[in-house]
This record gives sequence, structure tokens and C-alpha cells, in this order.
Amino acid sequence: MTDPTKPISQMMKEGCADLHEKAEHAPVPARMVSGQMTRDEYVEMLRQEVLWNKALDRAILRARPTSPYLTALVDDPQLQGPYYDADLAHFDASPADEPSRGVAALCHDIEQADSLTLLGLHYVREGANNGNRYVAKKLRAAWGAQGDDGFRSLDPYGESQRPRWEAFKATLDAQPFTAEDKAKLVEAGRLMFTRIMAIHDDLASQLELAGT
Repeated sequence: MTDPTKPISQMMKEGCADLHEKAEHAPVPARMVSGQMTRDEYVEMLRQEVLWNKALDRAILRARPTSPYLTALVDDPQLQGPYYDADLAHFDASPADEPSRGVAALCHDIEQADSLTLLGLHYVREGANNGNRYVAKKLRAAWGAQGDDGFRSLDPYGESQRPRWEAFKATLDAQPFTAEDKAKLVEAGRLMFTRIMAIHDDLASQLELAGT
């Protein structure tokens, strides 16, 4: 078990490291990082991911007024739904009519979550922007795309990404979490990685990428 005397940002990183490593090497992320993902594949991913991102946004907005942790840590620019809407509009696409099995499971978790669990889920989402910014650059290069349109869900902050992430972690570490709170946050982070891997597996099966 991770030492609860460590900063929670370090506990989250160490406590989720094995799942983070596994997630990065699954077929869908591997195609993104290599620049092999096609526009059609990317749009199908957006159509599903907008569903759980909006669900998480709604849950945070409901819980934030009475949660000092969410109030301190999650400002409106971190709500990802609008970035997905912008990307889908760019590709003249709409959200999926039905969630995949993995998306439905994550949406259920979100609906059942308390404020600490929501924060743990959001931590993983927010942290993913660090790597996703690199992915956006790879896809832009592979497709010969110019500008930010179509990639805002991957790179919402542009050049502000690194300072925003460092400020987020510093604020997180300054919160008076108990050892039990920290354990719950790590548990939520691990849940998020597990759900995201399941969502990517659904997409890989849909696109017949499982063997790539």
C-alpha cells in the first residue's frame, strides 16, 4: 500500500502506475500515439467519450457547491464536455445514440459517486491532458491538419497545459485529506483507468482493432 504520508499527487501517480502503463499500450491508445488512428476511428471515439465526459461534468457541477475539495480544484475550464462538443461539430458528427458497455459502466459509477470519488475520477481525466497534448500533435501531423479545431478534447489548454497541471497538483497536495480520503482517491483513480481501458477495448472491438 502506498504510504499515506506522501503527497496525494504522488500517491495517485504511484498507485495507478501499473494501470497507466497497461492503458497506454492497448490498441486504441497505441494507434493514437503512433499517428495511425484514422479520422473515422477518432470520430467514433469522440462520439462515445463525450457521453461519459458530460456525465462527469454534470456530477461535478452538482457536487461542487457543497464540496470544498471540488470547489478548490475544479474550475469551469476543466469541464470537458464543451471541448468534445466543439470537436464533434468540427467533424459534423453527433454523440453516440447508445453508450458502449464500458461507457455505460463508467456513467453508472459517476452517478453513484460521492465528491471524493468524483475528484479521483477527474484527476485521471485532467492528468490525461498531459499525454493527450502530444497525441494531438501526432494526429495533426499524420492528417496534415492545421490549428486546434477537432483536437480541443485532447489539448484543451494549449501552452497553458503544464502550468495548469502543476497548479492543480499543488492545490491537491494542499488539501487536508485524511489517510482514508487518500486511499479513496487512489481507488477512484484506479477505477477510472480500468473503465477507460474497457471503453477503449469496446472501440477496438467495434473497429476490429483487437489484433493490432
